[in-house]
Order: sequence, then C-alpha cells, then structure tokens
Amino acid sequence: MYPIEIVELHKSYGDVKALQGLSFSVESGEIYGLLGPNGAGKTTTLKILVGLLKPDRGTAKIYGYDVVSDRVKALSFVGYIPENPVAFQNLTVKELLEFIGSLRGIPKDEVYDAMEYYLDIFNLKGKQNELISSLSRGMLQKVLATAAFIVKPKVLIMDEPMAGMDPEAQHVFKEEVRKMVSQGVTALISSHLLDMVEKFCTKVGIIHKGRLIAEGGLEEIKRKAESGEEASLEDVFLKLVKEK
Repeated sequence: MYPIEIVELHKSYGDVKALQGLSFSVESGEIYGLLGPNGAGKTTTLKILVGLLKPDRGTAKIYGYDVVSDRVKALSFVGYIPENPVAFQNLTVKELLEFIGSLRGIPKDEVYDAMEYYLDIFNLKGKQNELISSLSRGMLQKVLATAAFIVKPKVLIMDEPMAGMDPEAQHVFKEEVRKMVSQGVTALISSHLLDMVEKFCTKVGIIHKGRLIAEGGLEEIKRKAESGEEASLEDVFLKLVKEK
C-alpha cells in the first residue's frame, strides 16, 4: 500500500483538460518533487489529493483510502501547505494553530509545545498574538507550514511551500521536512525551484499537459532524456518539456 497513489486521474475545467490520465505513486519515506510548466496540472493534482477538488475520472488514495469516498479518513493522515496562503484573517496566529490542532483532536498542551518550537525556529517568536491579516506573505507561509507540521502528519502535501520565505526560513523548512521524512513521513512537493528540487527531493515526476512524461531519480531521468552526467535538472526538464 502506497502512502500516495494516483491512478488515471482526469480533470477538466470546461474545455480545458487539466489532467489526462495522470498516474503515479509515492513510497514511504520519499520526498517526491512534482514538476511541470505552468498549467501542467500540478496544483489540480494536489487539490484533488487533499479533497478540495473532485476528479472527473480516476482515483486518488492516501494509505489506501479514497480521497472522495473516504475523505475524512484519507485526510486524517495529511498535512497540507497550499500554493496561495489563505487563512482566517481575523484570527491571531495562536488562535489559528489552536483551531487546526482542535480539528485533529490534538491536546492543547501538545499544540502549545509544537507552536513554541516551530515559531522559534521560524523566527516568529512573539508573533502568537498577531492577526493573520497583519502578516507578510513569507511570515504567513511559515505559519501555514507550522500548522501542517503540528498535526503530526504521515503525509505532507506541499504546493510551492517556500514561496515568499527568506533563505534562512527555506533552510529551516527543508531541514524540518527531512527530519520528518527520516521518521517515516512521506512528502510530495510541487515547486518551480528546480535547483532546490534537485538537491532536496529523492524522486522527481515531470508532468506536462496533464500527463506524466518522466519519473525517477535524477540520474534515471537524465538517462531517459539522454542527457549527459553534467546536465542539471533544469536542463533535463526543459529538454523533456520541449520534446512534448
């Protein structure tokens, strides 16, 4: 059983076909990077996985639970960081994190301990009583990362999670994800930061026009793309997308 499994997903918006039979799976302990040009279907895929969209056809499962028919059980495993940081604007940071913790039935003392730890490492100490509406994009992204981490997920699903974060926060974020993965968490990340993905992810899937066009470790993808050993992920990505 895979922590994440997608089989023959189709999704259209009117005449626009966002996904056209997309299939891939993510194994336990992987950091899987989902890459593709704008409009390739990355965000649509992640929104289906977290129950925000329903596929037209196909299935998406978290630990064997269908995200449509067994939505509550499937999402009980998931921590999610969205592409666009939208949160309850009139709540404070503390109130938001308390609310997220209560939804998962996490005791308040555990929420407060985790809150103190993550706000400290993200340089947000003292921001507990700040309104969400007053935070910068980068600060809000760090709060939403904290919200995803405190629920102790078995699966992390992240859509451009470091957008707006400064380099120090990006480093902290990656180290925390690596730590969680070393403890058995599975991570799926969509990003345009190809240099970051090359160094951070253990496996990569490249999608284009709603289909998977390449998948594997970097060296495996280089071989498939007939690129030399010195080629970067950016070189391979551009070559594969251009050929399609």
